Amino acid sequence: MKTSFATLLSSVFLLVGSAAAAAPPQYPKAPGLTYLYQVNITGGEAAVVGKGPRGVRIVVPILFGSFEGPRLKGKVLPIGGEWALLDGNNANGSLTNDVRQTFQTDDGAVIQIWETGQTQPDGSAYLRLAFETGSEKYYWINSVVAIGHLRRVTDSSLTIDAWQMTGPK
Repeated sequence: MKTSFATLLSSVFLLVGSAAAAAPPQYPKAPGLTYLYQVNITGGEAAVVGKGPRGVRIVVPILFGSFEGPRLKGKVLPIGGEWALLDGNNANGSLTNDVRQTFQTDDGAVIQIWETGQTQPDGSAYLRLAFETGSEKYYWINSVVAIGHLRRVTDSSLTIDAWQMTGPK
């Protein structure tokens, strides 16, 4: 009887082990995305700082722009710019984006935005966004985790679409 029970128990472990090995890995659900806004920006003339220890720094001032989304709408103030870094050591000439812009909503609130990211082979860029405001109405945006997609429209203008990350759906 001992042998039968041991054989049965071994068979059960073998079956359970085989089923576990055959099952696909279980990953957590991906976070969701909620559209925040689209911003259209026109920049001024670029100032090339030159080649430093991290590459060639290029600074472009923001002249004006506008933004609109489901919960935000207004204009881009001429306070900010892009402090891009061109990696001279990289054969594809990758560009690290460091954009700072200041929004003024239609109701007068001021929101500061920082966007950092990497240019892609097609010339667009994927960005990480951070926000800061003291406005009670828009205070929620201070804790938003957001991503963006930057596309150059002309030599002096660009568009950024921004999405807020949400919990898994």
